[in-house]
Amino acid sequence: MKKLLILTSFFFTLNAYAQFIEEKAPTKTELTINNSNQVGDLLKIARNTKTNKDYKNLIVTLKKLVAIKPNTPIFRYQLAEAFALNDNKTEAFNELIGIQKQGFYFDIGNNTNLANINTYPVFKYIKENMEANNQHFGEGEVVFKIDKSFSGLLFESLVVNPNDPSFLMGSLRDGRIIKIDDKGEISTLVTETKGGKTGPWATTDMAVDSENDVLWVASSAVSQYGKLSKESTGRSGVFKFQLSTGKLLKSYLMPENKGPSLLLSIVLTKKGDLYFVEGVKNVVLHIAKDSEQISLAFTTKKYKNLRNITADDEGEILYLTDEDDGIIILNLKSQEIYTFPNTKMLNLTGIADIVYDDNGLIIVQNEIKPERVMRLALNKSKFVIKNIFPIEASNPLFDSLSKAVVVDQGLFFIGNSQSANANLYGGLLAGKNWQDMNIIIAPKHYKEQETLDYNKKIKAQKQKTGSR
Repeated sequence: MKKLLILTSFFFTLNAYAQFIEEKAPTKTELTINNSNQVGDLLKIARNTKTNKDYKNLIVTLKKLVAIKPNTPIFRYQLAEAFALNDNKTEAFNELIGIQKQGFYFDIGNNTNLANINTYPVFKYIKENMEANNQHFGEGEVVFKIDKSFSGLLFESLVVNPNDPSFLMGSLRDGRIIKIDDKGEISTLVTETKGGKTGPWATTDMAVDSENDVLWVASSAVSQYGKLSKESTGRSGVFKFQLSTGKLLKSYLMPENKGPSLLLSIVLTKKGDLYFVEGVKNVVLHIAKDSEQISLAFTTKKYKNLRNITADDEGEILYLTDEDDGIIILNLKSQEIYTFPNTKMLNLTGIADIVYDDNGLIIVQNEIKPERVMRLALNKSKFVIKNIFPIEASNPLFDSLSKAVVVDQGLFFIGNSQSANANLYGGLLAGKNWQDMNIIIAPKHYKEQETLDYNKKIKAQKQKTGSR
C-alpha cells in the first residue's frame, strides 16, 4: 500500500511538472505590457497591438491603463472597443453602460470597432442614452466677446471687480490684464509683463479684494509665455496690484533655491487669507492676512494632481480638485481631510475651474464630452453632496471651457478657451485659426426644482419596476 502511494505521488509530480514545462513562455509583447506602468508607454503598446489585431493583448494593455486612470472616460471607451473587437460582448456592453451613466457621449453608432455588438437591442438603448447626454441643456448665451485678432493672447483667467463694475481677464501669452466694462469696451489695467528673473510673467489666475482695492495675481513663467528665457524658466510668484489703477504694490516670489514652481489657482477667503496651488510640488501655499511671507498650508503624498482651489463663504474650508481623485476638502480648523470621490454616477475628471457659491460647488469640466457646467449642492456640514444639478451642457458654443465667476444670480465663464488652438509655446497650431472668445452667462440655479422633480419621478419608476 505504501508503495502504491509513493508511485501515485510520483506520477502526480511528473504530471504537474509536464503541465509546467508545456506552458508557453511569455511573448515579447506580454513582457513589455507586464513591465510597463507609464501611461505614455501603455498608449504606444495599445496602438501597436490594435494595428496588429492582437486584441487579447490590447485588452490587457487597456485594462492596465484603466487601472492607472480609472476615471478617464476615453480609456474605458477604448477598452469597450477592444472587448467588442475580441467578441467579448458582455464586457463591451458593461463598459459602455458605465460611461453612459456618467453622462458622457461617444459616437458609438458610427464606430466600426463596435460592429460585433451594434445589432443588439442593448446597443440601441446605450446609443439613444448617449445621444440624450449630448443634447444641449441650459440657457447660456454670449454676454461679450474677445475679438479673434486679440484672443491669441490666451486669456485664461476671469474675475469681477464690483467697484467699477467690470470683468478682468489675464493673459498667458504676455501677462497683461484687460478690463471689460458693462458696455463690453476693453481697456488695459496691467500692461504686458516684463518677465526676467523677478516677473511678473504669464497671468495664471487672479483674486479680487475689492474692499482694500487689491488685485492678487498668480503668475508663472509657463511655456506659452512669450518672453520666456533661461533666467525665468521655472519661476513663479504672487503679485499684489492696486485694483483701481493696476499699479504693482508688492511681489511674493517663490524661492529660487527650492527648484522650479508653477502656480495654478488662487483664492482669497472672507478672512483675507490667500491660498494657492503650486503644481510642481503639488502643495497648497498660504499668505496670511497682513503677512509678508509665503507659508505651507497643505501637503500630502496621497493626492498627486492638485489643480484648482476655492473656499467656503466663511473661509474655513478649502475645496481642491485633483485630476485623479475628485474633489478634496480641507477643514482649516481641524486640519481634517475629506474627499468627494468619483462614483458610478458622477465623474469629476477634467475640471477646469471650481467655484464655491450658495452652499454648493460649481464645477466647469472641459476634458470630457459633452463639456459641462454643474452645481454640486452640499448639505449643512459642507462635506456631503446632497444633489447634483446641471447648469449648462453640450452648448454648441463650447470649445474648451475655462474659468468662471459668479455675479448675483448669473454664472459667467469662458466658453471657448483659445488654448485649444495653441501649441505648447502659445503659437497657433497648424490647421487652426484663432476664434472670437465667448464669455457666456448662465443662470447659476438653472431649473433646479425641475431636476429634483425629474429625479424623484425616475426613482419612483425604478422602485416600481425593481430596477437599480
